[in-house]
Amino acid sequence: ATLATLWKNTVVTILPSGNPLAEALSVFVTGTDVYVAGVDGAKAVIWKNGVASILNPGPTNPSALANSVVVSGADVYVAGYENIGTKNAARIWKNGLGTFLTNGATYASAYSIFVSGSDVYAAGYESNGSKDVAKVWKNGTETALTNGSYNAYAKSVYVSGTDVYVGGYENDGTKNVARLWKNGTAVSLQNSTNAGVISSVFVK
Repeated sequence: ATLATLWKNTVVTILPSGNPLAEALSVFVTGTDVYVAGVDGAKAVIWKNGVASILNPGPTNPSALANSVVVSGADVYVAGYENIGTKNAARIWKNGLGTFLTNGATYASAYSIFVSGSDVYAAGYESNGSKDVAKVWKNGTETALTNGSYNAYAKSVYVSGTDVYVGGYENDGTKNVARLWKNGTAVSLQNSTNAGVISSVFVK
């Protein structure tokens, strides 16, 4: 079994799940409330202070997964995917209400979410049918960060003022290369022949 687990100052808390396969993938703390996003079997789930809420409830609903959670004021935002037909589609949830970012024609997922004022940003990828394209969505409107020649993924998004930073990676034909995109323009952070990825970006 795989247990969704939260550590606070090395103290372990096993998060309740209804399936022997559960994972905690993101954590966000506001005040005294602790939110964790993840998956319980085939269900996208949010745990608030250890209490689970399923984002795609129902025994016959398609599979889904919550990759990232952020809280802004009284609103809880989640990014992930949910299956449409035979393919995963990128999806965000606001207070449990889901909105698709892609239509399920090809595989896609949102890996990260960030809220700046009234604007909601998500980062992830969508396949063009043969390659995966790194993308960022602002209020549901997409921007492709790569041209689709090689697989690429946007793993994290952070907004500072008017600047939008996205971290991820792009394959160059032989290896994955760490990428940082600022306002849609790519910056390579590597000067070696080694492979690399960016999993998270933070601006201060």
